[in-house]
Amino acid sequence: MSVVEKRRRLCWQDTDLETREVIGRWVDERPLLGDNITIYKQADTYYLETWYNDGCHSLDEMISNESAAGVKLEDKGGNIFGEYFMLTASNDLMFCNSSLCYYTATKTEVAAA
Repeated sequence: MSVVEKRRRLCWQDTDLETREVIGRWVDERPLLGDNITIYKQADTYYLETWYNDGCHSLDEMISNESAAGVKLEDKGGNIFGEYFMLTASNDLMFCNSSLCYYTATKTEVAAA
């Protein structure tokens, strides 16, 4: 697959921009990272978009499960390490694994109401 085709698949279509809800934006400030993360919701489906510090980009559809702790977001493609994100009621984005939540990303923008 060409680079151009990959970019087309990763970028939202103009019509999608009108129907998606930005849940929040965060930055992963751990050493050597600096990734910018945005979570969108469109038609009851969550998407996690990441712009990496090196300029690369990814857009992943997420499986969501609500719990008392918040919304658990898991990559639809799976994660061999059992890692997931927890989106709390206060709109914090936590990085978690099967044992604990080990990092909370820094909010960069308040989500639209």
